[in-house]
Amino acid sequence: MEWLERYEADLSYVFRETECIIAAFPSPLNTKGLSYLSHFNPLEENSAKNYICYLLPFWLMETAGLSAEDARKLSIGNVCAMLYFFIQDDCMDSSSPQDKEQLPLGNLLYLQFLDIYRGYFPSASRFWSYFRQYLHEWAEAVTNEHTADYFRVNPLFIARKAAPLKLSSTGALLLSGGEEQIPAVTDLLEHVLATLQMADDWADWREDLEEGSYNSLLSLIRSQFAPDEPLTADRVEHYIAVHGILRSYTAVAEANHEHIKQTPLNIPQLLSFHEHILMSIQDDANRIEDERNALKKGGLSLWMLNNIK
Repeated sequence: MEWLERYEADLSYVFRETECIIAAFPSPLNTKGLSYLSHFNPLEENSAKNYICYLLPFWLMETAGLSAEDARKLSIGNVCAMLYFFIQDDCMDSSSPQDKEQLPLGNLLYLQFLDIYRGYFPSASRFWSYFRQYLHEWAEAVTNEHTADYFRVNPLFIARKAAPLKLSSTGALLLSGGEEQIPAVTDLLEHVLATLQMADDWADWREDLEEGSYNSLLSLIRSQFAPDEPLTADRVEHYIAVHGILRSYTAVAEANHEHIKQTPLNIPQLLSFHEHILMSIQDDANRIEDERNALKKGGLSLWMLNNIK
């Protein structure tokens, strides 16, 4: 995974610097902040791997003409923004008082993000118009995704929950005077983010079903039923195992990949990252299809599939 391995030293620097920033927060927010950060540090075991959130500035270095120092600073700003929006999501999805106690931490992280980006973009910069646009997209998405059913309207719309991530790509291009490239890079990024959300939804469908959270895979399956029919875990499993719904789901991500491959932009790490996500969904779809075919042929075929490598 060249899109990751090439930048491991940069990631180590970014997370060390972010740790220093958070350690300076007033107690006990510093301790809570460092603990929260550790859950997302890709260099630690069992952490969430939100690679694109902190690697995007490095992937854009050549396209945007960014220096290594600027890419690192933008990445640190991204990490702070990522943590802020994740805390917002946690609070919206939970009624736990403990989650709400994270709000002051989120505000300090948001302030750090602003401090870093204001160092690059004065108040008159076009960056802040894009900032307003992306935050409006995020706010609308997290508020209306259930009623609007974004995946069925347009699968790209599910990327809007990650709209703040576009701040780093847009910021990088503005720094280099490449504003004319923003629409093309944004389009490319939205296709990647849509597939990434699809992969997350496939991995989290049980949890999302239980909590009532919007999920693109569940949206696709629910479209097979009357609106008043309940969607249960058994029904979801049936559509995955028997009807092969994951194949239809994967076709959407495959169309995203074809679109990305045809773009004239030369951002190979972003293409490779998308291929990595796509292959993880394809592998699961192929495995389920193989198991279904083996079941049709009988028990021996299924045993061979599961035991012979």
